Amino acid sequence: MQTFIAGTSFDAINSMAVNYVMDVLDISGTGSKSYPVGCTYQAALIIESVVQVMPTTNPYQINISGNTVSWNVATPIRLAVFASPNAGRESDYYGFSLYSYDSNGNRTIKLAPDFTPFCLVSVIDVPPGSQNIATSIPLSNKIVTFIRARDGDTARMPTSFYSSQYNAGGNYGFSFVQTGGMTQTGCRMYIFSNYLVNIPTHGFFLYRDGTMVWHSNCLPLNMRLLAGDVTSAGPIAVTPGITSGIYIPQDPSNPQYGGYLNMNCSSAGISGGVWKASSAVVYSSRIISSSEASAFKPWAISGRVGLIDCSIYDQYYPYALGLV
Repeated sequence: MQTFIAGTSFDAINSMAVNYVMDVLDISGTGSKSYPVGCTYQAALIIESVVQVMPTTNPYQINISGNTVSWNVATPIRLAVFASPNAGRESDYYGFSLYSYDSNGNRTIKLAPDFTPFCLVSVIDVPPGSQNIATSIPLSNKIVTFIRARDGDTARMPTSFYSSQYNAGGNYGFSFVQTGGMTQTGCRMYIFSNYLVNIPTHGFFLYRDGTMVWHSNCLPLNMRLLAGDVTSAGPIAVTPGITSGIYIPQDPSNPQYGGYLNMNCSSAGISGGVWKASSAVVYSSRIISSSEASAFKPWAISGRVGLIDCSIYDQYYPYALGLV
């Protein structure tokens, strides 16, 4: 079965990977959550601007036992849960499910009422400077965001992230604020959610307990975790946020005499003529005194940066979101 995005010949659900982000949780303290059996699960802390920056001495523990993910974290942070369906896994719901088959005829579920990924719901080109960006995505839904350099910013690793989320009439709003010596350079922001947009008048639809959970215009989120710097021939984007604070002494042999305090963020843009994603791009640097240097302790947030390949999203989002 093929399910084309309206106005295209692109069959998203059959063309994209079957490892999906199943859930995004804003967690604190200790807790756990169970998911459908028959999948192999992974979980990772995701750095986003809503996270408080804290030293690495604080404990951040994530454990997976079968289909249950548990956590013990020192401060509020975001948790992403990944799932890969096991071969032979069946849906717990009656009705339609979509499967892939290997060369031996063994089937693996790709889409079912109890197995649907997040999908792209908005693409926003954020101009430079301080501003509030309001969306039409309800606060009752969960989201994960990514940023990259805007088209035309051909020689820049952007320093752009929202400092907070706010209630924009019941929907998500994002505050981009120039503060602490940083310059908001502007960015393209991708927002994924379990909220459905641009529902077609005809095509493929999937329901769970009477509620639509998927349709043929959906572009699923296919995310991996950044491990070191990554380069790409095409555009890539990262989850935005502050990642670390580092002290660089003016005189390494006498670090107590003061130096530079560098604050770092995640970023994706053009570097050396190619696309690059990094978890440590300096967005603010200032000289600090000897007394500040003595009191400062370098830190890095305990989490991982999410990464997406933007090529498919850039090509098909105008159709998937009903903009053309």
